[in-house]
Amino acid sequence: MSESTQKINLWKLLIPVSIGVSVSVYLITTNFKLDALHSIHLTKKLLLGLSLGVLVITSRDFAFMYKLRLSTGNKMTWLKTFQTITMWEFGACITPKISEAPFTLFVLKNSGLTYGKSVAVLMLNAFFDNMAFVLVFSILYLLLGNNMFLFSFDCPDLAGHQIMQGIRGFADKAWIGYVIILSACIFLGVALFMLPHATKKFFHHISLFRIFSRFQKSIAHLGDEVEITAHEFRNKPTAFWIKMSIATFINWISRYLLAVSLLYAFAVTDFDFITVLSRQYVLWIFTSIPTTPGATGVAELSFIALNCEFMPVGLSAAIALVWRIYSYYLYLILGMIVLPRWAKQVTATS
Repeated sequence: MSESTQKINLWKLLIPVSIGVSVSVYLITTNFKLDALHSIHLTKKLLLGLSLGVLVITSRDFAFMYKLRLSTGNKMTWLKTFQTITMWEFGACITPKISEAPFTLFVLKNSGLTYGKSVAVLMLNAFFDNMAFVLVFSILYLLLGNNMFLFSFDCPDLAGHQIMQGIRGFADKAWIGYVIILSACIFLGVALFMLPHATKKFFHHISLFRIFSRFQKSIAHLGDEVEITAHEFRNKPTAFWIKMSIATFINWISRYLLAVSLLYAFAVTDFDFITVLSRQYVLWIFTSIPTTPGATGVAELSFIALNCEFMPVGLSAAIALVWRIYSYYLYLILGMIVLPRWAKQVTATS
């Protein structure tokens, strides 16, 4: 067995799957109402919503592949890029948020990039991803104001579910997550594009603090990589930045439009696109909190808590499961399919 497959143990697959399936089964058994199926009809609206779900997933993955090839200087073939983003998404499915960056570095490095190049690609994509989130979130807030965070509790499917009611009640604190992501975006922007050498000296300085003595070499090395990354992309033409920006926005808007498409397919009430889209940005903040691998359990609960009024009563858990099949289980299955071949290639080149 190769080193890469040893690093991805069976329990890393079983834990998120078991949590996700258990939560889905619990929610369906406690929320599902057979009579609610009568409200679902095979209409053009349903077919359009489900088809749009497939379209936005395709757009999301193609844009992800394009920006990864762009940020690596087109050093990977399209097939290699597909394998890499599949393993990237697979890693997000089986690791908690706090472990996602190290796993992604592992994937990039074993996809034929040097360690320095892997760090550069990860940092650049992190900056663009955060920038896209901050910009669209800010626009939505300008359009909706505090209504973006204030939800009524008039959702029958939340009755008796204290955790989901708590999530809905905590939605007005989503701005805290926005501030954290904004801060990360500003830090990365300053570090990479304005003061890379000063950032390097900053990391070298804090690495000398006794509290960080255990991580001294890693922190100092990170400072070196920030400056290397800045030099890597300093002389890129304007067209590069435009293409990266467009690909990033398509990639991330498509992620949120998946939920919007599925909610549109099943909605039986008035459907306000901007309001529903804004809910997905609040939802993303909840699923970004370091909790379970792949945010399993948390994602399903948060999806229902923040979108319940857009779904037929008694079907919210079933629709949440459809959303997770599109956005989570699909990549888990693709990852398990791609993993053996990817691991063989890693072994052959190591």
